[in-house]
Amino acid sequence: MNDIINCYPGDDCKFVLYADDTNIFIAGPSKESTYLKANLVLEQVANFMQSNLLHINMDKCCFMHFSPKTEFDSTCARTRPFALADDRSRAIFINNEKVKKVKSTKFLGIFIDEQLDWSAHISYLVKKLRSVSGALCRIRQSIPIELYKTIYTALFESHLTFGISVWGVALKSNASDKVFVTQKHTIRVLFGDLDAYLDKLSTCARAREFGKQKLGSDFYIKEHTKPIFNRLKLLTVQNLHKYHSVTELFKIKKYRTPYSLHDKISISSRDTSNLIILSQPGKNFFYESSKMWNLIHKSILTPDSGLYTSVSLVKQRLKAIMLNSQSLHDANAWTPENFQIKPPTPTYSSAALNATRSTEPQVDVIF
Repeated sequence: MNDIINCYPGDDCKFVLYADDTNIFIAGPSKESTYLKANLVLEQVANFMQSNLLHINMDKCCFMHFSPKTEFDSTCARTRPFALADDRSRAIFINNEKVKKVKSTKFLGIFIDEQLDWSAHISYLVKKLRSVSGALCRIRQSIPIELYKTIYTALFESHLTFGISVWGVALKSNASDKVFVTQKHTIRVLFGDLDAYLDKLSTCARAREFGKQKLGSDFYIKEHTKPIFNRLKLLTVQNLHKYHSVTELFKIKKYRTPYSLHDKISISSRDTSNLIILSQPGKNFFYESSKMWNLIHKSILTPDSGLYTSVSLVKQRLKAIMLNSQSLHDANAWTPENFQIKPPTPTYSSAALNATRSTEPQVDVIF
């Protein structure tokens, strides 16, 4: 299958291969020209498959149209010619069989939608995580408590962090994000106060003490999850996105692989501290990770080693910074500052302060 990339030599067509999964990206100045070009490419693909005695499974074939947000037509729809069902400028065919058009599709484990806003993947992920949360709720009574954190990492966080450096840009930086709400529910299921939860529902109103028959607002308040996250040193989904994004960017810079991604990183020539020149602003991995890297790279890299700092040490320092930001302000309520990267504030020892005071003139200084 590696030779399939030679079917069409044009620069406006790109093949992406992974095992038996083949994806073709075709770009054009207009919708009609792109459809015509796609049919031409697929005609060459069909000839290649036939020459190599291979078969295309049409049930697994689909295409998706990425269009600009604003698209203007030069003519009115009523003046355009009638489009037939087999018009090659309106549909895509393989061996004269029409390819179905979809609004979202699964690409290497991640759902991509035609609006590129990751809404399809987040909806899929929430359903998946809720299913895992239900399974954990059913099996928790049969598992020792000391293994709860292990099964949380293996069964829940593994799904949560898959590809998070890519789709994590769509997460909201507050406590109302749907993925974060599902994560908090799972945290309560595994690590919450089960006795207090069951005590609320264990008796009816007639069996309660006098004066407690009427349920107040406190009855419906859920257990706070912020103390649980900080006690177990678990990162929220927003902080997991930042943790994995910065870590992957460091690996790309350190090992220079994959080179196609490393070639897109521009290092500032005026700064010797590995500062990255930001690309055009956008909701993508490179811009978001580079912006976070510029804020924190001096705190996670060893000054003498630079990029030669070990990956494990970078992860350790990065997680410590994220946990510190996660525990700021109110002990129970989540705030926007808990989901932001904040480098640690430099501290000054008493000896250093005394040396400074002895050599410098006496002035008012605020630290």
